[in-house]
Amino acid sequence: MGLGDNLGGLGDKFNELKDQHGDQVNEHVDNLQEQHGDKLGEHRETVDGAVDKGQEFLR
Repeated sequence: MGLGDNLGGLGDKFNELKDQHGDQVNEHVDNLQEQHGDKLGEHRETVDGAVDKGQEFLR
């Protein structure tokens, strides 16, 4: 029994959670960006780009 066997249903469970809650996660992340984005200073564009890629994955 290898690591892949132990993680057997993990990918399916993740996709199920993503489908159920992805919109909520995206909404909360957007709110956090609006509230705290000014604190990132010169790094804001980098963080925003990374967040955008993560949000695309959750859609």
